[in-house]
Amino acid sequence: MENATIIFYFFIIFITAGIFSIWIYLLFFMIKSLRQSPKLGQIKNIKINFPRVSIIVPARNEETYLRKCVDSLVNQDYPDYEIILVNDESSDKTLDIMNEYKNSNSIIKVVNVNQPGGHWIGKNWACYQGYMKSNGNLLLFTDADSYHAENTLSLAVQNINHNKLDAITVMPRLICKDFFTKVTLPILSTFLHTRFSPLKVNDIKSKLGYFFGSYFIIRRDTYEKVGSHAAVKHEIIEDGALGKKVKEENFKIKMLRGENYVQAIWARNSSELFTAIDRLIIPLFMENRVTSTLVGIAMFFLLLFPFVMFYLSLTLSVIHPIAVDFVVLLLTGSTLFILLLTNLIQLRNTLYLNQIYSLGVILGATIIVSRFFSKLLIPNSKTNVNWRDRLYKIPSNQTSLL
Repeated sequence: MENATIIFYFFIIFITAGIFSIWIYLLFFMIKSLRQSPKLGQIKNIKINFPRVSIIVPARNEETYLRKCVDSLVNQDYPDYEIILVNDESSDKTLDIMNEYKNSNSIIKVVNVNQPGGHWIGKNWACYQGYMKSNGNLLLFTDADSYHAENTLSLAVQNINHNKLDAITVMPRLICKDFFTKVTLPILSTFLHTRFSPLKVNDIKSKLGYFFGSYFIIRRDTYEKVGSHAAVKHEIIEDGALGKKVKEENFKIKMLRGENYVQAIWARNSSELFTAIDRLIIPLFMENRVTSTLVGIAMFFLLLFPFVMFYLSLTLSVIHPIAVDFVVLLLTGSTLFILLLTNLIQLRNTLYLNQIYSLGVILGATIIVSRFFSKLLIPNSKTNVNWRDRLYKIPSNQTSLL
């Protein structure tokens, strides 16, 4: 072989070996995180203390899911709490359902808000207005499409008291409603369990903080000291940004696995799936275009390059077999096996879906990579996002969580 060809082959081997190593790391750290992350559960021999809790539920066009959420909250076994339902300019029957519950249960308040404009985006304004109407010592923020086991609040408050925490967030079981989400979310969950693992968030030496919007409780004074949702009013991923702010200001937070206690819908259809991925990507593009471009390229190599090289090396090894092709075939084949294995683990242990969806891994990978490159190629796609039937122009000062 000519020198140029030899260099090219060694470059391909180097790249494929690097990708294989990264997936080995992701696999083992994900397994470590799943095994060692603390879980929401009963704490024995604890002194009982029941501070008043205000449960704040922002909702926009949630007539399909709101009843199940409120029913689960009304049936909590905790003795002292109120529920504040915040209607965020809904055009369906959300407000009617809220008033129905308010008229039948004295612990429920209903707040009807209009977006103030300016730099307030997403559900920040609704969360903030719910806080303004609350009187609890602890504030629980949860989404209107979530569902809670009856002892979730009691267990969460026990953990706050026992560990003297300022805030706690619970990793939910993410519910998938459509096929595309079912083949994409396992890949995203793998990155989630490495980037935002409880092992990292709970490390007092780390500045990494994160809240799951479906369930986080924060002390009222802590919430006020960090500036409330007003401090993150411009953030498209406000929950993650607020959690990061709380941790950076040296408050004590804890993340617990709670798939058996909290369920939340991640995306309801393919359109919401694409938008949900965009919400993760856009802050990165806002922060640094060069970095975001490099991340997009890295995602291609991590997720799609192994498929491409496996096919090419398999074809070449049949047509004109040489040792290099077999090496690349072995590396890419091993990478694809690990990628498939991570999907199987996520489907079984966190998403509780049929493992046959792991066979759609190439489709899920294509969806994720395509969303990255759409931000690079389509004008205005980096600054506009449609979420819950509302178009937002995203400010430039976003906090990247990737």
